[in-house]
Amino acid sequence: SSGINAEWPLRPGEETLKRKGELHTEAKAYMQYLDEQVQREKEAEKVLEALINEEVEKQWQKRVQQWQLEREARRRMTEEMVVIRKQQVAEKLLKSEEEKQALLKEREELKEAFAEHERLEATKNKRTKELNLKYQDNLASQISYTGSIRDKEGGEKMRELGVQQEAEQHYQAKLQSALQRPEVDRAHPLRSYANSSHSRLFG
Repeated sequence: SSGINAEWPLRPGEETLKRKGELHTEAKAYMQYLDEQVQREKEAEKVLEALINEEVEKQWQKRVQQWQLEREARRRMTEEMVVIRKQQVAEKLLKSEEEKQALLKEREELKEAFAEHERLEATKNKRTKELNLKYQDNLASQISYTGSIRDKEGGEKMRELGVQQEAEQHYQAKLQSALQRPEVDRAHPLRSYANSSHSRLFG
């Protein structure tokens, strides 16, 4: 031998079988690669789908929470409006009742004022009548006295009587002036107020 390692050439049939075996191995390895790629893609899709579902769930939960917050805010606002409205109605009713009581009190005070005015008027009229009767009695006494003096005495007594009559006339003038003064004839301070209210209260 020459010392060179040389393979024996393959026969045509053997070479074909070898090539087929190599192609089969390559095809098998490629198919395995494709299967692995498909499997990795499926796993990636699952992960992506899980992430998407998780994000969708988060967004949904966030939206649901927002809806709940808005609904709670509307509920509180509605309750506050109801409370405020109830307070307004209660205050209005209370104010109306207070005004009604004030009007009733004013009416009673006016009635009392009118009754007091009528009482004072009656007292004044009674006093005026008493003064008139007293004046008439005094005048009758003076006339009787004047007649008796005229029968008993002469001219001097008549002059004295004239002086007395003048004094009496002066007295009567003062009396009439006193009776006609505003302090006597003027109505009670409540009279004008009571008169204006009398028609309104008692028709």
